[in-house]
Amino acid sequence: MQRPKLSGDRVQSRWWYWIAAVPVVFVFWVVTVAWVAFAISLEPNILPSTYDSPIVHAALVSLVAVGIPFAVLIAVFPFAVFQDTQAIHRAEQGWKPPSGNYALTGLLGLAAAVVVWLLTSDISSAVIAGFVLSVPFALYYLRERHDNLGVP
Repeated sequence: MQRPKLSGDRVQSRWWYWIAAVPVVFVFWVVTVAWVAFAISLEPNILPSTYDSPIVHAALVSLVAVGIPFAVLIAVFPFAVFQDTQAIHRAEQGWKPPSGNYALTGLLGLAAAVVVWLLTSDISSAVIAGFVLSVPFALYYLRERHDNLGVP
């Protein structure tokens, strides 16, 4: 038995996968930070004396593993939003998300990452700043997409 076709199935775009990856990867990173912080708390003498908090150290260690995927997602995110909204416009489903405004809003995360990096020379803080601004908008966009198209 096949499921009924949803209106969003007629939109010929898979760019929303990139948009959905932003909060998914962020949650994965938060879980990784918690796990590494827990591991560090089991052996507190493992940290050099320069680190006060196992959570700060865990965040930095986990960014080594997922920093490049984070940076790629932050860079692709505004383009993915623009491409997905353009595909929705072409499909004429009734929902007309403002492509330019949404893409500019998606660009805020990348802009914040660049500004923080230039001001602090700390790539870890820059990536975190980019995600702090990108995740809420990605969740908002996916909710709106679901409410109007049924997909995702």
